[in-house]
Formats: sequence, structure tokens, C-alpha cells
Amino acid sequence: MESEIGLEDMAKQINELDAQLADMKKAYRERKMAGLKSAMEARKSADEAVREELKALGVTTSSWTSDPFKLYTKWY
Repeated sequence: MESEIGLEDMAKQINELDAQLADMKKAYRERKMAGLKSAMEARKSADEAVREELKALGVTTSSWTSDPFKLYTKWY
């Protein structure tokens, strides 16, 4: 009952399906990581805002870049 498919046709279909699967896996990873990427961009913006505020206060950034949490505990 199966239709006769030549070996070359089967290999071509397999290669096409492999390419489609690779594309779908890439799209899946991108969707899965979209929230993390967004959060990392938000954190980067927040860090930049903190740097600007510290600069306005006259605090040197070299004193807090190694451990920014020390800065927060010292100021409060």
C-alpha cells in the first residue's frame, strides 16, 4: 500500500525536514528566551540609570563596580 519513493527522493525529503526542524528549534529557543532577553535589557537600562544617578551624586563608579550591593548597603 505504500507508494514507491526512490532513495534520492527520500534523502531529499529528509534533508528538507531536517532544515525545517532546525528552523523550528531556533524559533523555539528564541521564544523560550524572549522573557530572559527582555529582563536582561531592562536590567541593563536600570544599571545605566543607577550609574547616571551615582555620577550626579559624585560617587565614583570604580568603588561599586566590583560589588554593587555593597553600595546599596552603605547608603542605607
